[in-house]
Amino acid sequence: MAMNLMLACFCVCVPYVFSWVQNLDPRMYTTYNENQIHKFKGNDSFTDFFKLLETDYHSVLIGSRNAVYNISIENLLENTKQRIVWNPTGAHRELCYLKGKTEEDCQNYIRVGAKLDEDHFLICGTNAYKPLCRHYKLSENVMKVVNESEGHGWCPYDPNHNSTALYTDGHVYTATVVDFGGVESFIYRDPLSTERSDLKQLNDASFVSSMSYQDYVFFFFREAAVEYINCGKVIYSRVGRVCKKDKGAPHLFGNRWTSFTKARLNCSIPGDYPFYFNEIQSTSDIIEGVYGSKQVKLIYGVFTTPINSIGGSAICAFSVDSIMETFNGPFKEQESMNSNWLRVSPSRVPVPRPGQCVNDSRTLPDVSVNFVKTHPLMDQAVPSFAEPLLVRISLRNRFTAITVDPQVKTITGEPMDVLYIGTDDGKIIKAVNYIKKSKPEESKAFFTEEIQINGINSAIKSLSITRVPDKPPKLLIITNDVVHTIPLYRCTNINSCRECVAIQDPYCAWDSLSNSCVAHGEFAGNKKNFLQNIERGSHISCQPPGQVKTGIAASPAEKEVTEEGRNIDLFNCPKCSICNPSPCAGENGIGGQEKIVIYTADTLGMVVTTSVLATLVIGFVAGYFCSRHFRPDNAYTNMPLHQHNSNMNGEGASYLSPCVNNKSINLLVNVPPKNANDKIANTTSDNNKTLQKVKKTYI
Repeated sequence: MAMNLMLACFCVCVPYVFSWVQNLDPRMYTTYNENQIHKFKGNDSFTDFFKLLETDYHSVLIGSRNAVYNISIENLLENTKQRIVWNPTGAHRELCYLKGKTEEDCQNYIRVGAKLDEDHFLICGTNAYKPLCRHYKLSENVMKVVNESEGHGWCPYDPNHNSTALYTDGHVYTATVVDFGGVESFIYRDPLSTERSDLKQLNDASFVSSMSYQDYVFFFFREAAVEYINCGKVIYSRVGRVCKKDKGAPHLFGNRWTSFTKARLNCSIPGDYPFYFNEIQSTSDIIEGVYGSKQVKLIYGVFTTPINSIGGSAICAFSVDSIMETFNGPFKEQESMNSNWLRVSPSRVPVPRPGQCVNDSRTLPDVSVNFVKTHPLMDQAVPSFAEPLLVRISLRNRFTAITVDPQVKTITGEPMDVLYIGTDDGKIIKAVNYIKKSKPEESKAFFTEEIQINGINSAIKSLSITRVPDKPPKLLIITNDVVHTIPLYRCTNINSCRECVAIQDPYCAWDSLSNSCVAHGEFAGNKKNFLQNIERGSHISCQPPGQVKTGIAASPAEKEVTEEGRNIDLFNCPKCSICNPSPCAGENGIGGQEKIVIYTADTLGMVVTTSVLATLVIGFVAGYFCSRHFRPDNAYTNMPLHQHNSNMNGEGASYLSPCVNNKSINLLVNVPPKNANDKIANTTSDNNKTLQKVKKTYI
């Protein structure tokens, strides 16, 4: 019985174990030594807490400890004449020490930077836990201070506090913390802000990014979910929205947003019990392109599980149209402190609709202002554009940053997005989001390359793609201590046709004329001599040197025929790679001598389950017939018969010897009489009275 239960449990558990998606391995691994690439390092004796402030075609502004560096993109050399040095004053530093902070804390870490016009810049720093802002003007190639102002609400107090800033349409929008402890967070545009200490609006938020779209500004952040507070504490990812035309509310709420609303971002593996990646870490800019047959605007995001949970990371994409539809949907509310959060009836939503842009928000009725103040949360979550594009379960690292090179074209003109993902152990992962035009439902994403820079073991804080005119594009990598740039692709490092096609990199193609792997985007004109196949990672025209055939990468059939007339199953042929040459390659480079069959986890689980069930059935049938065969025919017919007689004297026939008892048995029932009050006579408490006679009854 115990064995049957164990086997039954095994049968139930096997499908679930093998149904988990396995991690995808990159097609290629690349390692850089620090002397092979450009590098900028601020100071070796302390942590700089680098932050990317502004970028243009030739240089980037990097905020650091007590300084702002202007660095050339081409070679990461600093323009020392335009360096900004800004140390905290002695009085501010002494006050910081009195608050219990260390010398490392009591520095000026530059966190906010905005280019107001060609010559004017806004720079804000922590300033020893007393934030300050300065306006600088570029004059005679030198940055000069114009004025200084309070930085409360513009800049965080600590460089570890997550914050974001955006300059658009003549205004600076910031999202940061406003208290010394870093607990109260708000969204600010002078003079408007969200309500402080209002958990319905913002609850211990960590801001990730901000971006402008039409009449609105989006803020992406994670926070403690107020709608889940009755069941415990959990972190949700959010997108918040404010209107650029917002001028504040009438009367007492003139310095409060009248358009701030927020919604949850749903990045999860679907199922009866979805697995959620709840904590957003980074986002891309708005990417516009063709996906399938539709023109769509997407925002890619990095999501992770909680730090004390299973180490999981995922890449999800969200359509801007889906975000806007969610903000036009129903609101969510909690009527009382002990009530559940439920959808607000559309009939209760005032007109004009809260959260939308109006010409003058100061003329809004009080009912609309009060409603948006108490109902900032939308009922529906923003769905992802598809299932998580990429998922990685690992105890070694998590995703931390992302940037996207949009709509990179293959040699056939098919566009696809190339993703660059940073991890918390210093690696950069290159991935491709491949969507078919004819069959969008068969879209897939895969890792093409994993890059390791020796000397970088800390988290990647931000990634950015930079393009200098007439120069190959580069990937800008920023950590707390160092800045690196590397090429977006490494096609020339590959030496064979099979390996060039197998990495499935849209930048790279095999040139059959020069017998080399090249970046085909650098060549204009006809590309009929280039070989590439992003979908399969293999091409029939790839031959050993001297036998390369000319062809254009297309969607090959499931089976192709070689010159010798043999069929090659491209689905079953393992991918070729630099680290693992294809075992399908034979002497002629086309077909292998041995067919390798690869079983999937689902197939293996089904086979094991079927085998166990078949074993149980066979064992039961075999046991039944064996017991029937070896049992004697008279096994139960010669048993002695017992006949029992109910005679009290023990007389009667029986195969068993009767019990001998020479003593007579009398059952005596001694019942004392009752008195007139129905009480037992001999139970009185008076011991001097004579006991009455006791009646004896014999049975």
